[in-house]
Amino acid sequence: MSEGQEINVSSARDALSLLSQKMYSKFGADALPEIEYVWHKLGLAVGEKMKKNLPDTNLSTVARSFTDGARKRGTKIDLIKLDDKVYHLKSYACALGLKGKGRDLCAAAMGCDRGIFESATEMPVKLSIIQTLAANDECCEVIFEV
Repeated sequence: MSEGQEINVSSARDALSLLSQKMYSKFGADALPEIEYVWHKLGLAVGEKMKKNLPDTNLSTVARSFTDGARKRGTKIDLIKLDDKVYHLKSYACALGLKGKGRDLCAAAMGCDRGIFESATEMPVKLSIIQTLAANDECCEVIFEV
């Protein structure tokens, strides 16, 4: 998806992404806490479902499942580091259609992925966004730490 192009809505996640973009466009930074809250809630629910299909709640197990799912959807992912404390990856597509939409909106929407990992690992997760396509960086590079 190119910068400035609206996401094609074919799922509830796509609709939430579009709504987040519209709310951010209309209300600016004031909307970000609410946007992140809703994305995080979605992530917690997704993580609970994911956890039911995993043999354990180790970060490495959850991360492998997360990576496999993204790759099945056609997302190119480079795994930089993976162990039971750190999951560091680079991705070259934004499934949320946020390319060029801004780092702040990306950080809010990434509440979803943080929620997935918190729920599936049953631990607090620190998420660091090193690079993001939303800021027109060459890739999304993120680190999840427990």
